[in-house]
Amino acid sequence: MTAKKLLRGIAITILLLLSMLAASVYWLFYDTGPSPRAPYRLDLAAVRAAALRVPGPLPSRIEYEIVSHDAVPRIAMVGRTGWDKIDLVRASYRAVFPDRAILIDTGYDEQTARRVGADRFDRAAYRRVMRGLDGASLIVVTHEHGDHLGGALTSPHLAQFLPRLLLTRAQADSPQAPPWPAALKARLRPFDYPAIAAVAPGIVLIKAPGHTPGSQMVYVRQADGREFLFMGDVASMRDNVRLQRQRSHFVTSLISGDDRAAVAAQLGALAAVARENPTLILVPGHDGATIEALAAQGALARYFRF
Repeated sequence: MTAKKLLRGIAITILLLLSMLAASVYWLFYDTGPSPRAPYRLDLAAVRAAALRVPGPLPSRIEYEIVSHDAVPRIAMVGRTGWDKIDLVRASYRAVFPDRAILIDTGYDEQTARRVGADRFDRAAYRRVMRGLDGASLIVVTHEHGDHLGGALTSPHLAQFLPRLLLTRAQADSPQAPPWPAALKARLRPFDYPAIAAVAPGIVLIKAPGHTPGSQMVYVRQADGREFLFMGDVASMRDNVRLQRQRSHFVTSLISGDDRAAVAAQLGALAAVARENPTLILVPGHDGATIEALAAQGALARYFRF
């Protein structure tokens, strides 16, 4: 083989490798497919009616705690955007009634946060979440991943509040759920529902499998008429809905194993509902900037207050 042929072969090999690398990067971070297999039905009128069928006073405010922060590339959480860093948070919410409180998501403990590479963990916020779990009349989670359910499962008081931990069967049986204390999981009484389920005055669960088998959204109507929709990781960031771009394949295909066609349909339904109901407050699962903006507007109250 002449030197000229050898160099040509090396050049062709390098070009092929670069092409493969470019194709991989495109698929991991820029490909926004697939399209929805079928429309996702989000019937807000039915959700509103269900929320008001449960007798009793509605919640007066929604408090939140952020237990950890990560600086991650935007393109990881919203495909085909940019590589600037955004604040990815793990949060817990507390709907406060005159006579009770309901928790939505529970964050996770410091050991788990460090293991998954959190940049900052707020121990004081975590302690308030633990106190919130102890005093909650009901605890629901948007899905069964450790950063939403893990705070409950690692609490030393899990046995005491277990009867108030309302998990669906899909959440309880999911292989994506974090490890349970074996004796306590046997005592759990999971439930199921067809599409929506009102679980307290103004609080409605909405099935949305896709990110995980047990994914659901949580609707909250306050006494002042304001309406919230906690989207969990159907929409981790507000821009997942606004831009109609879900999280990257790097996250959804290699890490969390999402059903991307199902999530695409859910994002489309969320965008339509938001257009038709501009006062509906969409709360993303991990969007630190949006959560802080909602607090600045007075929609959410920073810190659990006992």
